[in-house]
Amino acid sequence: MKVMLLWALFFPAILYAQVDTSVPSNDSTASVDDRTMLNNDGTKMSSSMTTDDQGGSQDVNNTENVNNTESYTPEEPKVPEPTSKRAQEADGLLQQRASREVSTSNNPFVLTPHRPNYFLPITFNPHPNESAFLGDKANNEDLDKVEFKFQLSFKFPVAYNIVGRNTSLWFAYTQQSYWQAYNGAISAPFRDTNYEPEVFIVTQPKSGFLNIKPSNISYGFDHQSNGQSDPLSRSWNRLYVDFTFEDGNTAYSIKPWYRIPESKDEDDNPNIEKYFGYGEFRVFHAIDDYSIDVMLRNNLRSSENKGAVEVGFTFPLWGKSRGYVQYFNGYGQSLLGYDQSSQTLGVGIMLTNWF
Repeated sequence: MKVMLLWALFFPAILYAQVDTSVPSNDSTASVDDRTMLNNDGTKMSSSMTTDDQGGSQDVNNTENVNNTESYTPEEPKVPEPTSKRAQEADGLLQQRASREVSTSNNPFVLTPHRPNYFLPITFNPHPNESAFLGDKANNEDLDKVEFKFQLSFKFPVAYNIVGRNTSLWFAYTQQSYWQAYNGAISAPFRDTNYEPEVFIVTQPKSGFLNIKPSNISYGFDHQSNGQSDPLSRSWNRLYVDFTFEDGNTAYSIKPWYRIPESKDEDDNPNIEKYFGYGEFRVFHAIDDYSIDVMLRNNLRSSENKGAVEVGFTFPLWGKSRGYVQYFNGYGQSLLGYDQSSQTLGVGIMLTNWF
C-alpha cells in the first residue's frame, strides 16, 4: 500500500517536473578592472580601466550589451500525429515505423523499440500461482492479487543488406516482469521475470505465393528464460519465421516456431509446447489515434486443447505517452507458471506501441 501511495503521489511530479537551468550570477568573481556598475536610474552600465605602458590609467568608455541568461523552461513533448494518419502519409503501418527507425539508427543515445514498452501498475490476477513461487509457504505468506506488470523491449541494427538488398540483421532484448510491489508482508518481491534475447534477419520479399505477398518476413532465433535455478528454472530455445502482412490501418503477423530439443537432464520444462503451442497470431488495428491488438496461441490439439488470448487497447494521454488496458486469459503468460491457466486485467501507460 505504501508503494502504491508513493507511485500515485510522485509519478505526476516526475512527468511534469521542470528544472530551472539558469546560471546565477556570482559577483565575487568579477575582476576589479571589469565590473558592472549601476547608474543612478538603476540601469546597468559597464566600465573598465586599462593601464598604459607608462603606468598611467586610461578610461575606456565602451557601451556593452549585458547578456542576461534567461531561465529555460522545458516544454511538454509534442503530441504525435494519429497512428492512422502517419500510416496514410507513409504508405502503410510498417513503412512509417521503418522510416522512423532508420532516422534514429545512427543516434548513439536512442534505443529502438522492439515490442511494446509499457507499465501496468494495477494488474489484477485473482489466482496468482503461489505454489510455484512460494513453495512450502508459511501461514502468513500470500501473494497479492494486485501486482505491477511491466515490459521493456528494444532492438538495434547489426548490419544492412546482410543477405541481399532490403535485408537487415537485428539484435533484440525483451524483459517482462511481475512485481508484487504492494506486498510488504513478503518484502515486495518480483514474482517472475522473463528474459528474452533474440537475433533475427528481416527481409522484404519481391513476390508472394498464391497472390499472397507478405510485407516482411523475419527469420530468427529466440531464447527465453526466467533466470532462476532449480526447481524454479524455466527456459527454452526456438527458431521462428514471422510473416507480416498489412492492409490499410491493419497489420497481421503469423509466427510459427520450432523448439530446439534439449536432453532430459537439461530440459526444465519438457512439455512447454503443450501450453505455448507452436506459434502465435497477432493483429493490430488503428482507429484514428486509438489502437487494438490481439494475440492468439493454441496447441492445435483435439484432446487437451490449450492456448491463450491477449487483448490490448491504447488511447492518447499526453505527449507521446498512451493509456493502455491489457487483458490476458490462458496459459503461458509467464514462464514460471506456464502450465497454470491465468486470467489478468492490467491498466497503465504504454510508452511505445507496435506501430
